[in-house]
Amino acid sequence: MTKEMYTFEDRDKTSLTLRPENTASVIRAYIEHRLDQRPGVQKLYYMGPMFRRERPQKGRYRQFYQIGSRSHRIGSPATDAEVIELVVEILSRSGLQDFGVLLNSVGCSNCRPRFIAKLREELAGVADKLCVDCQRRVVTNPLRVLDCKVEADQPIIDKLPSILDYLCEVCQPHFAAVRQYLTDRGIVYEVKPRLVRGLDYYMRTTFEVVHGALGAQNSVLGGGRYDGLAEMLGSKVPAPGIGFRSVKIAS
Repeated sequence: MTKEMYTFEDRDKTSLTLRPENTASVIRAYIEHRLDQRPGVQKLYYMGPMFRRERPQKGRYRQFYQIGSRSHRIGSPATDAEVIELVVEILSRSGLQDFGVLLNSVGCSNCRPRFIAKLREELAGVADKLCVDCQRRVVTNPLRVLDCKVEADQPIIDKLPSILDYLCEVCQPHFAAVRQYLTDRGIVYEVKPRLVRGLDYYMRTTFEVVHGALGAQNSVLGGGRYDGLAEMLGSKVPAPGIGFRSVKIAS
């Protein structure tokens, strides 16, 4: 991990780490309390302080509050739209105006490897022209190159292939259905093919809410479908699931 966590020894020499985010905590509670054995859909939420020792970006804080929502056992694109609608409703009722919803699909374990292979091929010829961070990402996680905020890199990134051209016969109709559900609910959104998630467990729908008044770091919150957790953790976590979490808010 490139994120720095607060880790220290307690009085009894026990090693403690302050939570950097809550996804792992929710999944752990889901497994430990056998929620997978209960019938029906599981919809969970959380809120509370998080801590990261990383070098914070402008407008971000090392201690911050985060809210989030998780829906388990639901593979329907209607649920993706429902979570995005929930986000829009929360922000609207909180008084936030003029925010935008960005939407994309990052494919699945069937179609994403083909896209990443093509991305590596295209990046091989231009890697030396990218920023230092992106030169590292080309090797470690090429998807993250698409998320680069360095202005000088944007002309190169704009010429890279789009993951939407590589979606498989399952991911393509799923994404189309999500867009249709949002349209039917009157939610305005923008398809952003460069909107990605660097973690492998994210699959299909990804989204982000942004606001122009926040400058370069304009993200208010983000989320996506994390069906890949089932592949990583086996049968302990049901495959379908989607959620969101807010970005860092000062405590």
